[in-house]
Amino acid sequence: MRSWEKLDITDILKEYHGQLVQASTELADGGDHEGWREYDDKALVIEDYLEETHSVEWDGIKFIKQEKKGN
Repeated sequence: MRSWEKLDITDILKEYHGQLVQASTELADGGDHEGWREYDDKALVIEDYLEETHSVEWDGIKFIKQEKKGN
């Protein structure tokens, strides 16, 4: 099994969320704006893909399946 096959998208988003919270805390203390944006942008790419392609919304803790629009 390849190392990336052991990864789960939920775990990745939870890790990114934790890193985003830490970066936001550092930002509040006068930290680096770019560090915060890097984590946020990557998480948003994953979230947008899942919402647009699979009708799955990330609520910060878990994925929620959305009903198809127009049904």
